[in-house]
Amino acid sequence: MRAIAVSAFVLLSAAVGAGQLPDGDQHWAARAEGHQGGRASATHIDAAIAAYQRAVTLNPNDLEPRSKLLRAIRFKGAYVATTKDEKKKIYDMGKSAGEEALAIIDRQLAAKGLRSVTKATEKEVADAARTLPGAGEVFHWDAVNWGEWALVYGKLAAVRQGAADRIRREATIAMLINPAMEGGGPARVLGRLHDQTPHVPFLTGWASSREAVKLLNESLKIDPTNKITRVFLAEAMVDNNSDTGPQAIQMLREVISTPNDPQYEVEQAAAQADARALLRKWGA
Repeated sequence: MRAIAVSAFVLLSAAVGAGQLPDGDQHWAARAEGHQGGRASATHIDAAIAAYQRAVTLNPNDLEPRSKLLRAIRFKGAYVATTKDEKKKIYDMGKSAGEEALAIIDRQLAAKGLRSVTKATEKEVADAARTLPGAGEVFHWDAVNWGEWALVYGKLAAVRQGAADRIRREATIAMLINPAMEGGGPARVLGRLHDQTPHVPFLTGWASSREAVKLLNESLKIDPTNKITRVFLAEAMVDNNSDTGPQAIQMLREVISTPNDPQYEVEQAAAQADARALLRKWGA
């Protein structure tokens, strides 16, 4: 009788947890409501975060709500928070959520006979994790959150804590699992990482503006209309070769002049603001 009751409780918890995902997704889809340019209201994204957190609590081994929680946390930090202290608090929460998600992946991969996520090669992890729904997205969004954390805490401080290597490894795993996720997101993360990482001997000697341009072009091939990629690419092009300035300027002007995708209104409006800032910086 007790076993039946326990089974019923587990099934009920799973059903309730599954019900939280559509609620979170609904609020995620409405995240642009009330936005002002690239700044979003907290209302819907806070509701999405809360729904995904409930889903994680009820189904802790399910990676989909964990990946969506990481995505929502990053959105709040990037497009809702306005002060450095607010951003630090949000991205610290993202780091904790990422650690928990990776621990779940680690246990699930261990059950498949794989060495730990940190000790196996990137290809070994990707090959095994490809069979885990949501694992690729966890690696991708954890890398993104660490990138945002690095920007708000300072690039050199982040390098000393190993953030750059972690971002590089996780984004590479995500790219090996599915290079097309999030409109070429993994290559976009890697390209931006190469362009923005300080060159510190013996720590980040791998960082290369040439590699940044290559990776961002790969991302752009997957999603040619992605305005974030186009802004990152324009900046990387000039960083790598100032002679490409006219081409980069034209790219940024197109980012500003073309309509935004309604599904990514806030993100693309913020990219337009970044494009304007770069044009001012370049005197264009």
